[in-house]
Amino acid sequence: MKIRCPLIFPVLVVLVLLTGCKAGETQRAAVGSPAPAFALQGLDGRTARLADFRGKVVVMDFWATWCAPCKESTKEFEALHRKFKDRGVVMIGISMDKGTDASATVKKYAQENTVAYLMLMDDGRTSDAYAVRNIPATYILDRDHVLVKTYPGYLSGLGDRIAKEIEELLSKPERSES
Repeated sequence: MKIRCPLIFPVLVVLVLLTGCKAGETQRAAVGSPAPAFALQGLDGRTARLADFRGKVVVMDFWATWCAPCKESTKEFEALHRKFKDRGVVMIGISMDKGTDASATVKKYAQENTVAYLMLMDDGRTSDAYAVRNIPATYILDRDHVLVKTYPGYLSGLGDRIAKEIEELLSKPERSES
């Protein structure tokens, strides 16, 4: 006996289409996948894009000046910045401070704590794309900007762990573009 259901196929097609990406939906970060692109304002007012660092290992830290563990992590990231800045590694702090004076607050913190690595201001979309739920949150990208490691929260010795990750990534040959 053959059962006919002429509406099943059109209903399935509609369901499949409805579960697809929504217009304007942001790509989500996932280990092993390309990192979501961003364009964020720096403390100097200029826009920095992930694409600006093509061919470099990128370490991003989502943080805020009001977060005590984040302040500890900035010390470790500054040490990493000094160690690797001339070896094709970019450290980026993405501040989640909010309010009209947020940029000034971050700039003051960076000056008072001798933080020389790049500081950018989160726009909400970037932290959402990287699924940041708690801070600090650290993301390590290889030279092709594929997300290779995440560190949610602050861990004692985080700088040493990240340094090992960076050394491993730097030891891999760069891919040649065809």
